[in-house]
Amino acid sequence: MEVKDNSKICILIVPHTKKIKRILIPHWLPKATIYSLASFFLILFLFFGKTSKNQLDLKQEADEKSSIIVDLEEENKKKEEELANLKSQTEILRQKTNEVENKLLEIDRLQRRLEKMAGIDSPSRGGDISRDIHTSTLSPDEEMDVIADVLIDKKLELENFIEDLEAQFDYLEAMPDLMPTSGRVTSKFGYRRNPFGRGTQFHSGIDIANSSGTNIKSAGKGVVTFAGVNSGYGRTVIIDHGYGYKTLYAHNKQILVKVGDKVEKGQLISKMGSTGRSTGVHLHFEIHKNNKPINPYNVLN
Repeated sequence: MEVKDNSKICILIVPHTKKIKRILIPHWLPKATIYSLASFFLILFLFFGKTSKNQLDLKQEADEKSSIIVDLEEENKKKEEELANLKSQTEILRQKTNEVENKLLEIDRLQRRLEKMAGIDSPSRGGDISRDIHTSTLSPDEEMDVIADVLIDKKLELENFIEDLEAQFDYLEAMPDLMPTSGRVTSKFGYRRNPFGRGTQFHSGIDIANSSGTNIKSAGKGVVTFAGVNSGYGRTVIIDHGYGYKTLYAHNKQILVKVGDKVEKGQLISKMGSTGRSTGVHLHFEIHKNNKPINPYNVLN
């Protein structure tokens, strides 16, 4: 049974065997209870809603970070592969560098041997290559720069060496050191008894006797400056070899070259005879250095 008044709610409890109990409740309490419960559930709903949203945000952030981690792992894997390739390329580059160094050293040793054989003292030499190349502390790019510089220097040095070698070969070919004919030497350079009279006279060359028509060859490479009859020398050939050297071939039976011809060392230029003032078939051979006759045996091999 419920009894209401203006200020309180009265609740009567009538048991079967006991005294009736009366409970007075303020009229605002039920409404307050309802409002409190509603507020509690509203707060609970908002709390779980926010918690759920935070969980979703966290899950989304975790998914994004997982994706970033996967991307980073993939990028790291690529970097490791690139590093491995770079190391491999660096090793190949160092092997190539060592090969280049070895080849340069071989070229340098060969150049030294050729210079020694040719008697060339080359002032263009850059020094010891083994000291020029020191790449153990350099990066690959710096190594390549050093090798490129050394190769350029070596190329220039080899070009200078080739020029020196060609000049030396040209000099050796021009040097009139080849015996011009075969036969017996009948008169040497210097003073001798005059074969056409009394007393002595200066003999400015050597005489080599053999049979008529014996081949006479150029003692060195050069240019024919005279080919004809030259007074007591008879049929004569004169060759200018350069470097201050000239040779004269006299008493020829036949001349096989003409003025202006370029002749090689050992080239046939005439046939032995006895033209001019001669006591018999022979070659009168002279070598001049700076327009003065010298002893041919100082030059001939």
